[in-house]
Amino acid sequence: MIDYFALEPLIIARLREKLTDISIRSTWGAPKIHETTDLPPAILLFLEDDQPGSVVENGACQKIEQTWLCLVVVNDPGNEAGPLISRVIRALSGWTPAESRFAAFKRVRSNFSPDCSANGVYYFPLAFSTSFVFNIH
Repeated sequence: MIDYFALEPLIIARLREKLTDISIRSTWGAPKIHETTDLPPAILLFLEDDQPGSVVENGACQKIEQTWLCLVVVNDPGNEAGPLISRVIRALSGWTPAESRFAAFKRVRSNFSPDCSANGVYYFPLAFSTSFVFNIH
């Protein structure tokens, strides 16, 4: 594997394929979100966690588990959040990227909690993990 973040464009492509009517953007974490009035509804994607695992084959490769966060962003949580959350879960749970080196996605607990900004924008975190083997040499 040449690109350690190879999953990011694959996840974005999957979400855009399954949620054609929603804005899907990549960001580098919650502090980097630039809230604008035209942002919702949207899905913001970023790497939430990265856990190196066991080293195998005499140090030539290492198992990595990555957790990617899909942050569901809406203005009207009563009408928009539930259906959009369901669509994201259906799009990613159990999905195996075309690149066979990644394990199937599973939904996991996020380190973030649902939140609301002073501007009335609501955020619902959905975390998904997968694993792959990273070749060190």
